[in-house]
Amino acid sequence: MNTAALTPISAGQIRRSLWRNLLITLLVNTLAGIFFSLTSESPPWRVMLTTHTVGVSVFVALTLTFTVIKPSPAREPLYFMGAITVGGVLGLAINWLVRLDEVAWMVIEYPRYLLASLIVMMLSAAVVASVLWGREKIGRLEAAYHAEQAKRGSQDKMLVQAQLRMLQAQIEPHFLFNTLASVQSLIDASPTTAKQMLGLFNDYLRASLARTRDTKATVRQELELLRTYLGIFQIRMADRLKFEIACPATLQDALLPPMLLQPLVENAIRHGLEPKIEGGTVYITVSVQAEQLIADIVDDGLGLPAGVYGGGVGLANVHARLNTLYGSQAQLVLSSQPEGGVRARISLPLEH
Repeated sequence: MNTAALTPISAGQIRRSLWRNLLITLLVNTLAGIFFSLTSESPPWRVMLTTHTVGVSVFVALTLTFTVIKPSPAREPLYFMGAITVGGVLGLAINWLVRLDEVAWMVIEYPRYLLASLIVMMLSAAVVASVLWGREKIGRLEAAYHAEQAKRGSQDKMLVQAQLRMLQAQIEPHFLFNTLASVQSLIDASPTTAKQMLGLFNDYLRASLARTRDTKATVRQELELLRTYLGIFQIRMADRLKFEIACPATLQDALLPPMLLQPLVENAIRHGLEPKIEGGTVYITVSVQAEQLIADIVDDGLGLPAGVYGGGVGLANVHARLNTLYGSQAQLVLSSQPEGGVRARISLPLEH
């Protein structure tokens, strides 16, 4: 056996990784505490204590899950959701036990407020857990990259693959926090709408986390994810956002890189429709031309802002993924619409 080819992780590296993850957890907890303090009537120190208790509990649950139990990749999402639940409930239990008399009074007098606090804290725990799980997967990808480099010497290819998988594992923090804020504001004003948004957010989170294990998805899966994503924005923007999705049945099972279209849809909403007073519509169309799969994302928003669509991080990542996976066989083209708005067109080889 050639021991020189092995690259074991030292105890020092493990300790440094744990410390880094703990510091990130404390940072995210602090940001979440500040965010909830601005929208809560509770004293800031109490909100901060609650977010840190829940966040650290989730950190401990995730660390034990992925370092002691070490679930298989197929079971990771299940263990991930279990760690969030166990860590979040444990953190809230510790926090409530400290002020048991006050909690008992709130259960009797303000059960709705207590339920709202539980939902918001569990969503905050999901944000912390998503960040930590993403770092865990990135760490594994880096370890896999170094091992492959020692065995085959294919440094460039493995680095690009790791970057692509890391991109798939990313979840936009501003999207998560904005959704949390929307749910919190709707709980009292419209509980039914808040429940609907929470259900869509749960579906989106589950589907997007599952995509991190895949190198290919079907058009059907990606369009379902976009329907959920747009559904959340539709609740937030009310009647200012509409969307239409068209795809022939013959292309539903065509292959597509996971979460390739979402950055384009996000750009259309953030830069084209949200700033527009009356809002507008996003049109998503999938078709085929000369054995090329064509995906069009068109909006009737404010148009193509200089320096945003051409140089955005999301678009740069889409360009990089297409170039790595397909080379010159795929491309992304952006164009202004004569009647206003932007068309983003992706073309890539048709695969079933």
